[in-house]
Amino acid sequence: MSDASPEPGRPVRRAPSVADWVWAGALAAGLLPLTIVELLRSVPGRDLAAWVGGVLLCFLVLHLTVVLRKVRPRGAVAVASAAMLGLVALSLPFAPTVAVLLPSSAVYLVLVYSVAASDDRVAAIAAPAIGLAGAGLMTWVAAVHESDARSGFAAPPGALIALAGFLVASIGAAWALGRYRRESLRKRAAQALAREQAVELGRQRERAVIAEERQRIGRDLHDVVAHSLAVVVAQAEAARVLLDLDPVRARAAVEHVIGTGRGAMADMRGLLSTLGDASASAGTAADALRPTPGIADLRELVERVRGPERAVMLVEVGEGSSASPGLGLTIYRVAQESLTNTLKHAPAPTRSELRLEWGRESVVLTIDDDGRSVEASDTASGRGIRGMSDRVAQVGGRLETGRRPDGEGWRVRAVLPILTGGPAGADGPT
Repeated sequence: MSDASPEPGRPVRRAPSVADWVWAGALAAGLLPLTIVELLRSVPGRDLAAWVGGVLLCFLVLHLTVVLRKVRPRGAVAVASAAMLGLVALSLPFAPTVAVLLPSSAVYLVLVYSVAASDDRVAAIAAPAIGLAGAGLMTWVAAVHESDARSGFAAPPGALIALAGFLVASIGAAWALGRYRRESLRKRAAQALAREQAVELGRQRERAVIAEERQRIGRDLHDVVAHSLAVVVAQAEAARVLLDLDPVRARAAVEHVIGTGRGAMADMRGLLSTLGDASASAGTAADALRPTPGIADLRELVERVRGPERAVMLVEVGEGSSASPGLGLTIYRVAQESLTNTLKHAPAPTRSELRLEWGRESVVLTIDDDGRSVEASDTASGRGIRGMSDRVAQVGGRLETGRRPDGEGWRVRAVLPILTGGPAGADGPT
C-alpha cells in the first residue's frame, strides 16, 4: 500500500530511484579510489588492518547515504553524521592520518546540498548545523593530531584558521546552493501552476461565453419562430373561417401569412449569418444587415399580430427618444413574446393592449389581454417567461407576470431603467 501524501516540510516516502543509485555510484567511483590510495600511503608496513577497515566502513556508509538523501532526508543526515563522528574518532592522535579529512568526506557536502534543496525543513536545518559543528570538531582533531605528531609542537594557527574557514565556507556554499535550487524549483512550479490556472480560467470563460451565446441564440430563435408561427396559425385559422363568408378578408389573411413567413425567413437568415453558417452566406446582404428591432417597430408588430377576432391596441405615453438600442430591443422582444403567448394560449376572440409609459428614469411596458390563457402553458417550454425575464434582467429591470387584478385575462409588466446599467427608478410611471 502506498504511503499517504506527506505534510508540508515532511519527506516524500518512496523507494530510491535509478538516478539516486547512479549518483551514489558516481561519487563512490570518483572519491573512494582516492581515499583508499591515501589510506594505503599512510600505513606503509604497519599492521593497521582493523583501523583501515573501520575507516573504509565509515566511508562506505557515508556513500550509501547518497542513495537515501531524497527519500529519507532525516535518516540520511543521521546516518551520515554518525559516520562522520566515527571518522573523527578514528582520526585521534593514535591514527596515522586524519581520516575525517580524506576525499570521501566531501560526500557530506553533497548531502547538505540535497537536503537543503528538499522540502524537509528539519533535515535542511539539521544537516548544515551538524556540519558546522563537525567543522569545528574536525579542526580540533587536526590541531591535536598535528601537535602530537610533532612531539608537543602546536599546529600553525594560520593553517588551522584556513582549514576551519574552508570547511565552513564549503558547508555554507553547499547549503546556499541547495536553497537556491529549492527556490528555483518552487518558482518554476508556481509559474507552471499559474499558467495552468490561466489556461483553465480561459477555458471557463470560453465555456461561459459559449453558454451565454447559446442562450441568446435560443431566445432569438424562440422569439422569431414562435412568434411567426403563432401569427401564421392565427391568420390561417381566420382565413379558413372567412374563406366562404368573406373571400376578400380571407385573401388579406393569406397575404398576411405570406408576409409573416417571409419576414421569419429573413430573420432566420440574419441569425444564421451571425453564426457563420454556410447556408447563411446564400442570404442577401440586406438580410445580414437587417437592423435590430426596437421601439419604432412596435406598430408593425401590432399590425402583424392584429387580425380577425384578434384586436390589438398600442398606447404610448410620454417621449422615448432617449432609449438606447438595447432597451428598445428588450421592449420589442417582451411585447412580441407577450402578444405571441396570447395568440398561442388564448382562444379567439381576444383584445390586447400594449401600453408604453415613459418616465424620467424608467419606462413601464404593460401588455394586457382578456383571453382565458393558462399560466403554466407558456412556461412548459422553458423559453417564454424565462426568456423575457432574462432579457429584462440584462438591462437592470424587473418583470411581473400573472393574471390581471380583475381575474380576467393575463398581464405582463416590465419596469426598465432608461439609463444604461441603472436601476429602475421608484418614481417612474406606475
